[in-house]
Amino acid sequence: MRNYRDCVVAVIVGENGLVFAGERDDRAGVWQLPQGGIDPGESPKEALLRELREEIGTDRVRVVREGQDWIHYDFPEDLEAPIAKKFRGQRQKWFLLEFLQDAEPSIEKSDKEFASLSWKNPAELMRDIVAWKKEAYEKGFEIFSLIKE
Repeated sequence: MRNYRDCVVAVIVGENGLVFAGERDDRAGVWQLPQGGIDPGESPKEALLRELREEIGTDRVRVVREGQDWIHYDFPEDLEAPIAKKFRGQRQKWFLLEFLQDAEPSIEKSDKEFASLSWKNPAELMRDIVAWKKEAYEKGFEIFSLIKE
């Protein structure tokens, strides 16, 4: 039985409750929050800051809140990505963050996982993520009270 991959998710909140997201470089029109795996010996917060540097070019954030529970999701059976061969899915630690005043996110400074970066309404982001992550995002946004009915 394959295990879950431990990872972190960065929910960077800006003005008017918008969240900072990236359009995936490998899937046009598919957006997600910055996220990534926790390396062996790395704490979730260390992984969070490393992933932010890698994906959006800055780790200049303030942690507002850390979700207490881990959120799980399974990869679809037909997912061809190498990670899906190694892991059953992901076990995520969610963090609510704010950019520091001197933060300058940029895909030009990143590892190019994203084709573009933008502020999104959480409900809009829910429409633009892959279907198999939707339940995890609903749980994560609920933890931080980001989606208003």
